[in-house]
Amino acid sequence: MIRFVKIQIVCSLIIFLIAGCDKKGNPLPSNIMFSAQLNGIKYKDVMPMVIPPGAQRTPVLEIVYGDKNYFNINSFLEPEDQENKNAFFLNIRVPLSEQIMLNKIYSFSPIDGKEKVTGLEDLIYREGNKQFVSITSRYNLDTHYYGKGTLILTEYDLVKNKAKGKVEFIFPYDKWDSGTKELKMSGEFHCWIRNPN
Repeated sequence: MIRFVKIQIVCSLIIFLIAGCDKKGNPLPSNIMFSAQLNGIKYKDVMPMVIPPGAQRTPVLEIVYGDKNYFNINSFLEPEDQENKNAFFLNIRVPLSEQIMLNKIYSFSPIDGKEKVTGLEDLIYREGNKQFVSITSRYNLDTHYYGKGTLILTEYDLVKNKAKGKVEFIFPYDKWDSGTKELKMSGEFHCWIRNPN
């Protein structure tokens, strides 16, 4: 009987893996995604349908409870078409001093003089209960750029563990090209919710 159950589990896993891959064996995308334009260039973060254990799962809205209650939205945005363009890690934090509200405009602004920080300097944002948005380059994870702008949640469903929303942000950014000193982001997301409760 135990052998039969093991065979059933293995067969189910094989069917699940085959159904979650295209003809070339690449994981099929899910509807969990963050799509954005950064200075007019299209970027996307799409969670595959099948994810190996321990793999990074983004985009995600994570609810954190403790001394400070807040939610984070994290996304790893990669360029859709241009291979030589940079990829970015986006982090949005909103304190949970009140209930999450749909269609509310959550506004962000950096601390004056701390728009670009390196190393442990970013603790000024993380130790307090400050609302912030930051972006970090894949090529320089030690430097964080804190921006201004807005987030609007249009869907927040703890039964389905899904959230949707829109963002508009501007970051100071000195690594795009020689003539650009800021990074303008406009995007939409449909992400899963990681809730410890």
